[in-house]
Amino acid sequence: MARTLRAISLLAATVWLAATPAPASAQVQDGPVESRLEKVAGIDAETARGFFDALRRNVGRDERQAACAMVTFPLQHPAGVVKDATDCEARYDAIFTMAVRKAIGTQQFEELFVNQSGVMIGMGEVWFAAACQAGRPCQQLSDIHITAITSQTGGLQPPQGKVLLACLVSGQRISVSADGRGGAEFRMWRMPRRSGEPDLAIPRAQPPQGPAAECGSRSWTFTDGTRTYVVSDLPCDAYLSPPPMGAVGRVTLSTPASPGAALWCFE
Repeated sequence: MARTLRAISLLAATVWLAATPAPASAQVQDGPVESRLEKVAGIDAETARGFFDALRRNVGRDERQAACAMVTFPLQHPAGVVKDATDCEARYDAIFTMAVRKAIGTQQFEELFVNQSGVMIGMGEVWFAAACQAGRPCQQLSDIHITAITSQTGGLQPPQGKVLLACLVSGQRISVSADGRGGAEFRMWRMPRRSGEPDLAIPRAQPPQGPAAECGSRSWTFTDGTRTYVVSDLPCDAYLSPPPMGAVGRVTLSTPASPGAALWCFE
């Protein structure tokens, strides 16, 4: 079995290496988050981490007064404008819904999305930003505030460049990122630590077929006319047959001559 898996992996790697290069999207979040925080959002990286950790701690411990103190008011919200911290505490469960709390609790600092509007948590459930003097990243926690919270997570459309899945398969790095129109883009680098323009990029403007699975698992299909890549999160039934340690998704590469085999994709 081990030899068979190794042979499949090597075969997939050989086919992938023959892929034709394509230009990259300029919006994809390449580079360390610390650099993007300082250069794009104007927030000192350690200050941003302190704010992010405090937010996770306050929400996780249900410290409502502390969590509301991190919000800028008035706050535009789907349930109505939140006037001040007192109003926030009174309507806390309608503002910091379970979906919002989950987004905050599962977000990793290194995977934060950053653009000129600020810093995004989850798929857009929460945004925070800061305003300081030009040319000087904010270094005070008091300069940073939550600027947007939405509870309507079902209709959220992640902005262009938001990484939806990134992992390593057959010694190559792949990334699936939002295209800003409800679809996704596929990028692949032949070397696991390579950055910059990818060796293969496939845009895909159309949205996924069907909704995400109830457990949150998603799947994307990309084709360059010859090869078809099916990339997915861990399937809903992964607990029945546990994946290898570190696996975060699966990738299948098929061609007209070969149906392909599913390979684990690792962090």
